[in-house]
Amino acid sequence: MQSSFSQMAFLRKLTSLYERQLVQEKKAAELIKQEIKSCDIPFFVQRFATQVPVFISSKVVADGKLIPSFPTSFVSGTITDNHHLVSSLISSQRLIGDANINFNPVCNGISRSNHYFAPSVAVSRDSLPALCKAKKIRADIKVKKQSYTSENILIGNRKNPKNILVCHYDSFGPGAIDNASGTTVLLNLAITFPSLLGHTLFVIGGNEELSYDQPIYWGRGYRMFEKNYTPQLQKARAIYVVDCVGNGKTTFDYRTDIARLGFPIKNLERWQKKIALVYGDFEKLMKVYHSDLDTADLVNEKYLDDATQELLKRIASSAGADL
Repeated sequence: MQSSFSQMAFLRKLTSLYERQLVQEKKAAELIKQEIKSCDIPFFVQRFATQVPVFISSKVVADGKLIPSFPTSFVSGTITDNHHLVSSLISSQRLIGDANINFNPVCNGISRSNHYFAPSVAVSRDSLPALCKAKKIRADIKVKKQSYTSENILIGNRKNPKNILVCHYDSFGPGAIDNASGTTVLLNLAITFPSLLGHTLFVIGGNEELSYDQPIYWGRGYRMFEKNYTPQLQKARAIYVVDCVGNGKTTFDYRTDIARLGFPIKNLERWQKKIALVYGDFEKLMKVYHSDLDTADLVNEKYLDDATQELLKRIASSAGADL
């Protein structure tokens, strides 16, 4: 079946909402809902309360030299030495309460890979020599907590779905791969293949990147979905978490530790055998992860199509349907 939905046109519109937190997240939700409305497809909005950090400022000075930086903490504070330089590719769970200056060793920009419940700031890897050599360092971070109402957008069978597909639409920076790509694929499936809506539930989630939930601060939107739709998650034959596709051949990963990164719900272990994290080229992703470099030109439509077709095969198998 042919559809008027243009994947790349929509993805570019979504990534133009830079970055998708707070007001920009709301604009992204409206863009998604308008796209669904234009196709006369029913949907439901699950609203939920959350609290998110508002990053006011960060200033890092090494021996009098200003180092470009960005806050990565849920609290304000000061760092006065270089004894806490850490790779942000180390799990934040190991350092969640430790003040630090972090960097992504494979990214050319400032990558906000992790966030912490202690004063922390991200810098580029190019700043490391100056920071390591500096005799005097001071980093000042200002953050405030803000209450906010986010939205999960649900399309399809909310009563007894055989398949549940989830993604998130909020982001850091342009967030093309993470995760305008997944949002685009789910919309394409729902719009282009309306027969899926009878047995499949599409969950386009908000507030995935940041919340004050501890110790796992990401994935709050998914946990709010779980809270209201536990029976559906329990009965579904398959759950696909589509996050960071479009930059390489599609992978379906059923490992629990990987699923927890993309879908940190409370009852993950109960349903781990039927949960797959669906992603593209992980190594390419990390080079732009949570940075201004994650732009629409990195997404290849043939890989969006690959994700779509691979999901269709699995949905058909789980639903016993001929698509």
